[in-house]
Amino acid sequence: MRRIKPNEDEERRLWNTVDELLSRANEELVKRGFEEDAILVGSVAKGTYLKNPDIDIFLRLPPDTDRKTLKMVGIEIGRTIIPDGFAKYAEHPYWRGTYNGFEVDIVPCYKINDPKEKISAVDRTPFHTEYIKSHIKDWQRDEVRLLKAFLKGIGAYGAEAKIHGFSGYLTELLILKYGDFLNTLKNVAKWRRKVYLYLEDGGARFRAPVVFIDPVDPERNAASAVSEDRKSLFIYAAKSYMKGPKLEFFFPRPVEPMGEQEIEDIISKRGTNFLVIRVPRPDIIEDNLYPQIERSMDSFLKILADFDVVSHFYIVQSDYVYFIIEVARDRLPRIRVHEGPPVWHENSDNFIKRWRGKALRGPYIRGNRWYADIEREACTVSEVFFKNLHNYKLGKEFEKIKKELVLGSIYDFMGEIDMRALTEFFMAAFPWER
Repeated sequence: MRRIKPNEDEERRLWNTVDELLSRANEELVKRGFEEDAILVGSVAKGTYLKNPDIDIFLRLPPDTDRKTLKMVGIEIGRTIIPDGFAKYAEHPYWRGTYNGFEVDIVPCYKINDPKEKISAVDRTPFHTEYIKSHIKDWQRDEVRLLKAFLKGIGAYGAEAKIHGFSGYLTELLILKYGDFLNTLKNVAKWRRKVYLYLEDGGARFRAPVVFIDPVDPERNAASAVSEDRKSLFIYAAKSYMKGPKLEFFFPRPVEPMGEQEIEDIISKRGTNFLVIRVPRPDIIEDNLYPQIERSMDSFLKILADFDVVSHFYIVQSDYVYFIIEVARDRLPRIRVHEGPPVWHENSDNFIKRWRGKALRGPYIRGNRWYADIEREACTVSEVFFKNLHNYKLGKEFEKIKKELVLGSIYDFMGEIDMRALTEFFMAAFPWER
């Protein structure tokens, strides 16, 4: 707790900053003809924050405010308070910057009386804050802190697209559900295929790895961001901690990067081929970037499916995104077995005419279908990849820069790819086991 909880001096600096931000935000609202209605939300408001927390200030505007004004007011006030900040874009823009050493988000929203009346997605957030504040016991705040630090340590904290993990709000709900940190882990260790949790009376049904009905809105799954991978990681980490608790679950040892030769030796032992597709990194926010990376990876895997994909991952750096795909072979045989229609089908005659005299073998019958052994137009990874690339859609921003894509062996990029990230892949060790 001493390592994750702010000390008295840090607390004093934090709350002085919060008071200053709220005062300035309210002044700016009044200047623009609105009531003073800047509020603090998030972990700081709920008292569940760790060291160096982000500060979330919401500007509540009347429901009859048009969207254009809402966006404009949020950006204007944000820029006035934090001139060197920048706009970020979710459903509508908000302002992010650093103030007195703290990361600050200034977010406009609509002031509503019931979550069901929400006009924008963030309108629910003040209700989440109030729900936790009114239901959590003072001693449970530190239990939330422990669970957040644990999830951070194992790499499962955060609902953003980069992580697909457990949000701060979901972490708080888990403590409300199970009581404390240790009891939460005991219960998580028992999770199975279906996890359906709630605090009030349940709610809608969802198809998701983890379902936790939002007590503020029964039609919402507060765990919708959690992927199957992160759920499984949490289960295994909980079991492991209960067997042998140690600080490394909260504070994992940093990875020592392997050298190029060591990685090359590992690849040689695997007897496979590691391909790298390098694409310039689009200048978009992370919540938009990562879904587009995953969409692009899906297309690359489909193009290369015939080469027997063994594994795949990606590394995001400041200038480029590296898609790394391990394949069992880098060349296909010249022959390809082409499947035709059933022998009784009306297209049988067309298939026979199309391939008789042109196929390397056939047409012939196997079972109840026609087949022909035909010659491939492309056999190498590079030939197949670039011949088929135009047939597959990448993420929106990646689609625009398809022509800048470079394909090669991992050895061609060894000097520029982050060796720590490569090491993490080849180690395949959980953070607390390094």
